[in-house]
Amino acid sequence: MNLLSAAESLSAIDRSAVKFDPGRCLYSQDKFSGCAVCYDLCPTSAIQIERPPVFQPDACAVCLACLPACPMSAFHADDAVASLLICAARIEQGPVELLCGMHPQPEIGAPEGQGIRVHGCLAGLGAGALLMLASLGIEKIIVRTDACKVCTWASLQEQIEKQVSQARLFLAIWGRADTIVCQSNAEKMVQRPVWDSKNPPLSRRDLFRMLAQQGKVAMARAMENGHTPHGRRSPGRDRLRLLTALKHLPVSESNTKISLGSLGFANITISEACTACSVCGRACPTDALQFEKNENGTAYALKFNPQNCIGCDVCVHVCASSAVSVDHDPQYSQVFGKSAIILQEGELVKCQNCGALMAKHKNGMLCSLCQYRSEHPFGSMLQPGVRPLTQKRGRHGNA
Repeated sequence: MNLLSAAESLSAIDRSAVKFDPGRCLYSQDKFSGCAVCYDLCPTSAIQIERPPVFQPDACAVCLACLPACPMSAFHADDAVASLLICAARIEQGPVELLCGMHPQPEIGAPEGQGIRVHGCLAGLGAGALLMLASLGIEKIIVRTDACKVCTWASLQEQIEKQVSQARLFLAIWGRADTIVCQSNAEKMVQRPVWDSKNPPLSRRDLFRMLAQQGKVAMARAMENGHTPHGRRSPGRDRLRLLTALKHLPVSESNTKISLGSLGFANITISEACTACSVCGRACPTDALQFEKNENGTAYALKFNPQNCIGCDVCVHVCASSAVSVDHDPQYSQVFGKSAIILQEGELVKCQNCGALMAKHKNGMLCSLCQYRSEHPFGSMLQPGVRPLTQKRGRHGNA
């Protein structure tokens, strides 16, 4: 126990049962949400299509694929990433093969490589976890999908390949796309060492090697520590891991025009129609948009952190003045060029009618609601995206 931390010892305890928090689901925060990432993903149909989804724990096979897929981490459990990072950090050199807990022959693999078997499906890791492995300096990461076709989770093979492609897209910026590959065939396989990520074998040689690799292991612990979202206003775990991994990779100015649309990033712009109502900042589920006022309440700034934006369009749905525009296909330079961007700023004044604070405009001194009421005294201002209810009444007054 002098060489293993209490955290590593406790990692062997299975606490991987998946739980669903509907309060974190986008449908609980925006009834116009179009998010559907979890519906078709579950191989056992434990996630039923509702708004928000209905999760049936008894039908869950604990493949863990829903954990990195949900942009808000509404599904949560103890996944395999923390133990995988620590286990991989102990490997001195050579390729690392990742195998799922259902693989029938984990002891057979690539020559000169070492296998790591994780709990659940490899789709439960996510692109962020793969990038974290690459940032540890592992020279080759082989994601084994050769047994997927005969697996009860066969439908998740496409998700695994998608995550690998996403990780390779980022690594291409540093010319390291080939660091991570999928292996769907079983050619040139030999017997080689395989570790269980939660309970790796420890020989005397392994103990001495662990001492030499303590710096790398400490880095792995630090990278994963605290990356399970706790509050309501944060991106999901896979986005947080992805951002952490990029911080451990060297700064690169090449290929910054690469598109990040396939990874759920987005870029937001605000037009002059903004009234500084602050609704978009309060509604943003990931704190990508933040509305700030000075101490006297006479000036405002609407700030945007593109790295936190998941392209959910909540800000578009709540903006009464239609001032918000979202680009769902941003370039790398637009997302990682700056950590925070001021989208709109200006002076705050009080509405002459109701006294609410609003952005100062040349067109008048009434807030958008009072302006609408002055022009439509018998009308009502509907939430963006809501169509007025029209009914045709019959002869007896029935709808």
